[in-house]
Amino acid sequence: MNGAGAVARYTLIELSRRRILLVFFVLGAAGTLLLGVGLKVLYSLSGNITTNQDPAKLQKFLELSFLSDLYGALGIFALLIAYAIGMTAIYHDLESGAAVSIFSKPVSRLAFSAGKVVAAVAALIVIVGLLALEARLVMLLFDGGLAGSLTGEILATMANSVVVMLLVLALSTWMNNIVAAIVAFVYYNVITGVISAVHGLADSGAFNNDLVKGVFDVLYWTVPHALVSSAPGDLVRAQVQLSNTPRGSQTFVFIPAASGFGDIAWWLFFIVLFAGLVYLAVRRRQV
Repeated sequence: MNGAGAVARYTLIELSRRRILLVFFVLGAAGTLLLGVGLKVLYSLSGNITTNQDPAKLQKFLELSFLSDLYGALGIFALLIAYAIGMTAIYHDLESGAAVSIFSKPVSRLAFSAGKVVAAVAALIVIVGLLALEARLVMLLFDGGLAGSLTGEILATMANSVVVMLLVLALSTWMNNIVAAIVAFVYYNVITGVISAVHGLADSGAFNNDLVKGVFDVLYWTVPHALVSSAPGDLVRAQVQLSNTPRGSQTFVFIPAASGFGDIAWWLFFIVLFAGLVYLAVRRRQV
């Protein structure tokens, strides 16, 4: 697999030159820093104002606000980076004709596909990992105990982003990369999102239509499952504890549970499936 290694190294070099990835990284890093520092400054200023608010509770509230916004921001920027890598890692080589010279080395199409997938996954992990490291450092501004939840959320975010990236990577071999991104967005963020949301509502007892529940039970196992960490539940539990609200049976009913073995196995299945589609698309592509 020396050919795959060479393709992976070449692809990583090419990806490092993509300005769009740098833009997304800078925006994510700046946003995380401004969010954390801004909330910390707000807490410091509130200490100089006479209020009835317990300072410890205010500190905890700001930390929870930071985490809530951070989870959303990391998810958004990870998806943007996944789309950007998926749109460029293979498409430009095929459209520019560079793939012709690569295949003449000779490098097999299997090695080419494997190298592209490995490089794309590695680039995604590095970029999102750097954002996550910065987020962990910014969390040092607060004294809370939810660092473990952040780690789990980061891993889930990375895993979900890899699925999207591989899908875009495969589609961009068949069609224009912008069209590929749109198709992937409709499939993963719209269709899959709706199916998962309705399935979750049905499981939580939001409605009792057995026909609808049965249909979406079937549909649910035809689409990728977004992995969920314990972070959403941890965040809600901390908010409930902070507000001294009684923990009623409905408090957590709409909060998704952390993914279990079945969801992780299903995620692995789609990773293999989409990676296989990348190879199939490259194999059938005429260059």
